[in-house]
Amino acid sequence: MGAVPRLFAFCILLGGLREPLWFAAAAAAVWAAVWTSRPALGPAINWLPWLGWAGVSALVSSQPLAALPPLARWSTALACASLAASWKPKEREDWLRAFLIAAAGAAVAALATGAGRGWANNMTGVLPPYSNYTAFVLTGAAAAAAAWLLHPRGPKGRERAAAIALLALCVASLFLLRSRGAWLGIGAAAFVWTVRHRRPRESLALALFAVFMGAALTTQLMPASWENALLKKYRAHAEARPRIWRAAAAIASDSPWLGVGPGNFGAGFRRRPVPFEDGAARWSMSTDYSHGEAQQAAAETGWAGLALWLLGAGVALGAMLRKAGDDPVREAAALAAAALSAHLLVDNMLQIPALAALWLTALALAAPPPGAIERWPRVAIVAAGLLALVSWIPKTLAASSPARAAVLFPDDPGPREDLAYAAARAHDASSAFKNFGEAARLAPYNAIYRWRLAQFSGAIDRWNDAEFFIARAIELEPGFMRARLLRVEALVHLGKKKEARAELDEFRRLRDTRVNPGIHSGYDATVWEFGSDEYERAVSVASGRK
Repeated sequence: MGAVPRLFAFCILLGGLREPLWFAAAAAAVWAAVWTSRPALGPAINWLPWLGWAGVSALVSSQPLAALPPLARWSTALACASLAASWKPKEREDWLRAFLIAAAGAAVAALATGAGRGWANNMTGVLPPYSNYTAFVLTGAAAAAAAWLLHPRGPKGRERAAAIALLALCVASLFLLRSRGAWLGIGAAAFVWTVRHRRPRESLALALFAVFMGAALTTQLMPASWENALLKKYRAHAEARPRIWRAAAAIASDSPWLGVGPGNFGAGFRRRPVPFEDGAARWSMSTDYSHGEAQQAAAETGWAGLALWLLGAGVALGAMLRKAGDDPVREAAALAAAALSAHLLVDNMLQIPALAALWLTALALAAPPPGAIERWPRVAIVAAGLLALVSWIPKTLAASSPARAAVLFPDDPGPREDLAYAAARAHDASSAFKNFGEAARLAPYNAIYRWRLAQFSGAIDRWNDAEFFIARAIELEPGFMRARLLRVEALVHLGKKKEARAELDEFRRLRDTRVNPGIHSGYDATVWEFGSDEYERAVSVASGRK
């Protein structure tokens, strides 16, 4: 039955099982294997305190149903780790070969999608929509292949030639991907290799290099070309990860014990967003992930939850620093786990079920066989299997009806926005106003909702209210051109013609001096753009012609 989790390597080629129904089917197979073979909990036992804490966090959160997918994903990945820890040597070897073959397929797909399109971010391959997911797989595969090749009992003959070719393919792809997390992972794998082989000089040299690079970057002593490459300053927007990490810490501090609940990072981020000072709009960024797994755990399960998460990770990672043994697969798994773990510090990869299973399986295979014989309880197997089978249902139901989505996920402003627009099309101004107001409450930094509220207020001649909402919209987005044009009209209706003309002058100044940094979202477009008819109307109103 060990073949079932081993197939998760090939599930990488199915988009990492991100499609909910694919995941449900694969997870059911995993739990069937657990039911049949009843493996020892093994490495899973160290994560159970955090998983239980995450369950409590989900129950007390404002959106418990949002926790179903992450809880199902984590429990299934832990089941894979338990099964992997019980594998015989032949099964472990099969896992390594399956992983490397899947990585080769992922690399070829990434090269195919990036060719002629500038490589890097376009290399989404079989793991869209971001290239980082492929980089994660190739990082682990490169480390595993290198460890396998360096081991005295490593591959021979044609298999050795194939492993060398795969290593070259992974490294070449990683250069084209330009993933900083990948190279951080390769460096971590190299460090772990020196520790496992008891090479203190090389370990110290790598550690000092890492400290030097960090100090040079934080003190701005690094050469400009290196800094530009590391921080990717050539992009339209400055690096946002450190600010997202601070936002995650703020979210955790708002609810230090239990966090906002698994699957609810996006709701917390809307209350603690990150500004784009150099973008078309300041508050256009939205994300459901913190770009770091530890940061995600802190935000969603609190500082107490992070401590339990780090306990599980620390025990698992401790096995990587053991002295290398005579098993080449454990050596390959240890270096793969080291590379993958480092990458997880700067990106969210565990949202993809197959990648979560890959990481935890590598950790399980790097450790000695579990000494404890505590087995998965039957009731836990049934409960976890049912959780995996139903985890896709709430979001599927929500996607079919905004009204249903507003009930199932009450912290999401999107369904309220959809209901507001539907009401506006039906000429139900009262319902539209109410739903835009609720959306504005859920997304306090969204200026568009305030602008819409101002439009509805002006339509019924409540211009004091309109001016209030416009002022808040412009406070959030000083470059909100449509809001400024609407403000001209509001001020005229309030008898403040001098202020209206001043506002129109400010609009013209902004229009004539701004530089378009690029439109990346509908929010950006709404804030940045305006119609000539809107402008002409504001000019006419300010001049007294209307």
